[in-house]
Amino acid sequence: MIFVQSRTVIVWVYAGLLAVVLTGMIFTDTTSSPDALPIFGILGVMGVLVATLSRLSVTLSDDTLSVWLGPGLFRQAIPLSDIAGVSVVNISSPFAVGLRLLPDGWLYSLGGQEFTEVRLIGGRRLLVGLGAASGLSEAVRRSLRP
Repeated sequence: MIFVQSRTVIVWVYAGLLAVVLTGMIFTDTTSSPDALPIFGILGVMGVLVATLSRLSVTLSDDTLSVWLGPGLFRQAIPLSDIAGVSVVNISSPFAVGLRLLPDGWLYSLGGQEFTEVRLIGGRRLLVGLGAASGLSEAVRRSLRP
């Protein structure tokens, strides 16, 4: 079972910004200037961030729960045998976006307040920001039943 959340607006806004900046640099003939190198570097870093934070994917197979952001740069696979429980929690922090290292686990989110909390054996946890409407928590619960 595959669950996906995308933020395509972010990608289009970045593409528009990139087009405007590059067009301006071409018309002002600054693309070959040494001063253009930092601009290209900043645009490249922004491109990687946009690609990473534009898509959150979760795959639930017969024996593994996999979570990743973007094209798969930050991927985590958890065997279902390591999962102690699952629930839906509300987090109202504006900082609950992206990939976050928590004191007791990891948070994967593109924004929102409803998270699927996967509690692991050993006390660690994984928070996935797909929201309750995605059905991820119910799907994991069904997979955990013998």
